[in-house]
Amino acid sequence: MSVTPAPEHAEEFVAEPLTQRCRLIWQRGEHALIGVSSGNSYFSRERLTGLLNWARRHFTAVDVIYADLHIDTTLAAFGCPEDQAGRRGRKRVTDVRRRIRQAVESAGGSTTRFRVRALSEFTAQPEYRAVRARTDQALETDREFSGVCEDMVRRYLASYQGGSGEGIDARKMNAGLSYLRAELPFFVDTPSILKVPSSVSCYHRSAPLVRELYKRGPGLAAAPNQAFMVVRPVTGADNPGGGG
Repeated sequence: MSVTPAPEHAEEFVAEPLTQRCRLIWQRGEHALIGVSSGNSYFSRERLTGLLNWARRHFTAVDVIYADLHIDTTLAAFGCPEDQAGRRGRKRVTDVRRRIRQAVESAGGSTTRFRVRALSEFTAQPEYRAVRARTDQALETDREFSGVCEDMVRRYLASYQGGSGEGIDARKMNAGLSYLRAELPFFVDTPSILKVPSSVSCYHRSAPLVRELYKRGPGLAAAPNQAFMVVRPVTGADNPGGGG
């Protein structure tokens, strides 16, 4: 695999594979998945440009997938009027799509090196649906796994409303869980969905849900050729922002 020189003054990143298996998959350098949340201030155009430049130095292929599902229902669950929730949700998606496009251009990328797609594009795909059926079943039948997921959603919703966990009712929980359910298949088996030999999911922070998928024992687990690692700026600016 050829190595592309980093642009001058590019933001540098440090990679922290979750497990030794994740490290070995990373060293293969076959594919990286960069998931981008809408409404999250962490994913600025500059940060995305830096991530893409970093990813193309380490991986043969890179997919960028941005969340565009259940944003309006989450906004509505927090009291935004239905008509405004739809408009605000569409605006968030338009904004994140523009930032990603600008980042790809700034990184000198192409559609052969950086593929950019919306999460909604996969909902009818057989491979995605097959993995989704497994993750949905685990959420319904595995109380330990579903508890970890619910706790993750509860923490996200609390940060969404300024750090307060008060007033997180069933409607808000259901909205948050719907958002998570849509993304979960890519934490479990990106290679089968995107038809790549192996894949590393790159995000700027980890979570108990991710660690649950890589633990030894029964239950839902990440595919053998699926990896996860935290990729964050060397400066230490975790800055998770808002919006998941």
